[in-house]
Amino acid sequence: MLWEERIIKKEITDLLLAWCDALADLQLDDPGRPVFDGGVLCPACGRIHGRCHEAAYPLLCAAELTGQEKYLRAAEKAFAWGENLLCDDGSMYNDPNSDWNGTTVFGAIALHDALYYHGGLLAAAKKTAWEARLRKMGEWLSIHLTSERSAHLNYYAANACAMALLGRYFGEQKYLALAGELAGHCLSCVTENGLLCGEGGKADARTPKGCAAVDAGGYNAEETLPSLARYALTVGDAAALAKIKELYFTHLSWMLPDGAWDNSVGSRSFKWTWWGSRTTDGCTDALFRLGKDDPVFAEAAWRNFAQLKACTHGGLLYGGPDYHRRGEPPCVHHTFSHAKALAGALDGGLYCFPRVPLPSDRPAPLTEYPELATCRLAMGDWRADITANDLPVRKGARASGGVISLLWHKDCGPVVACSMAEEGMAEPLNQQLSITKEGLRSVCPRIEATLQGKRWAQYFDLGATMQAKETENAVAVHVDAFLCDEAHRHLEAAGGCTLQYKLTKDVFVIEGRVSPGLAAHARYVLPVIAEQAKVEVKKGSFAKDEPAEIFSLIPGFLCREYVIVPDRTGRFALRIGVNKMEADALY
Repeated sequence: MLWEERIIKKEITDLLLAWCDALADLQLDDPGRPVFDGGVLCPACGRIHGRCHEAAYPLLCAAELTGQEKYLRAAEKAFAWGENLLCDDGSMYNDPNSDWNGTTVFGAIALHDALYYHGGLLAAAKKTAWEARLRKMGEWLSIHLTSERSAHLNYYAANACAMALLGRYFGEQKYLALAGELAGHCLSCVTENGLLCGEGGKADARTPKGCAAVDAGGYNAEETLPSLARYALTVGDAAALAKIKELYFTHLSWMLPDGAWDNSVGSRSFKWTWWGSRTTDGCTDALFRLGKDDPVFAEAAWRNFAQLKACTHGGLLYGGPDYHRRGEPPCVHHTFSHAKALAGALDGGLYCFPRVPLPSDRPAPLTEYPELATCRLAMGDWRADITANDLPVRKGARASGGVISLLWHKDCGPVVACSMAEEGMAEPLNQQLSITKEGLRSVCPRIEATLQGKRWAQYFDLGATMQAKETENAVAVHVDAFLCDEAHRHLEAAGGCTLQYKLTKDVFVIEGRVSPGLAAHARYVLPVIAEQAKVEVKKGSFAKDEPAEIFSLIPGFLCREYVIVPDRTGRFALRIGVNKMEADALY
């Protein structure tokens, strides 16, 4: 099957215009007060996000596509509002109440793209003003955002892109030289399994288990690799481009067959959405550009686009598949960030491409990632991640202990999806809160117990160990863990527990054990997303007749919370199937 260019272009154009219409509707019109005039008010956060001036690029693209004056006016007002955050040194604050200025780089890229692709729409004086700001930002970036500055890896990659683009636009050789230096630095930050590291910690830093700061299905896929790809394409760095394609192909194993990004074990998974990461630009633009040489990248872009479209309601991109159904408002940051990638895909040139499989369509039954202390399982239509990652995020946040961080089935999509043990505001300016607190709690499967008024849980154990084994018809993972408090302290000797996961082509089996002395206090909690997924208890019993409905903002799913009580010996066993579960010899 061949996807036609006209279909792809219409679909992407329609979504971009829907997003731009919503952005224009949320844009404040208050000429007497420049601090508000042109800002975009967020329905979820009740404020203006500082980076909303970057919407000038997709709005200008919409103006070019339609010839409608309203988009041009909205783009010019967004640019003008940016003066509120532009400092005298050329940097831009991330937000009015945040002194972080590394995001200057994303503003510069968006401003460049607006000028490079659509600058002809601007009156001469305005174009000169836009170019003056871009030059000022570029000078600051060339001095202050180098590999010597402490930052997440995506900033180095973004500045490689920015310096390449601005170097070409202004004919500035020092920018081009820095672009190559930064790109080389990023391409040296690679783990043994071909994953970029340095997102949330130093690239060479390792935890006691050897885990690295890898955000495979988040910032790596949606910010760092897209930036590096644009760098290489802009300057014609063939060697770098070959390496980037290799790395991006490896990272495509973290895209599920439905186009969602699996970032359940990422170093910045607290910003995970099912379609990507909350404040990244997204992968659409870069993957379509790379897809001109290899259709697997275009295939990935198109499948991910379907997730963006599915999570859009009323012209705004919601933070997860069930946000709208739950009644949660959308944070506008998702829309104006990812609108840039849709505009980039249109400006970069779309094309026909043949349908091809993604790496996740034909995965190995067992893949182990020591740098993530994670096992990835695949049998039939099932995909699963089991993780004991000990990379710290913040107190109590890391889901570890040998938990299921992801369970997915071809016929029903996500069955389990979690990123954090206990949700919290790791980045308060880049996450949203819910005022509906009922049912808002962790959706991470775990063994837990309450003793002396204190909760102890398996997912707090950073020292848990796992052993994986592959046979002809199944993949199994054995976990030894302790129940711990949120400070990762063990519940004495009696707090030990074990879990055995077994995946066949038909079912996912979970067997667990706690000490007999804990049996009366312990529970296995299993939040399940898909309605088609059926949970059957084979040992132990359900604590309630009906599961409770719960919700997690990350990555944004409503779940049925099953609670299983161990038997008197401390053992429990259950299995998860989709629709009718076939009889088998597992028990």
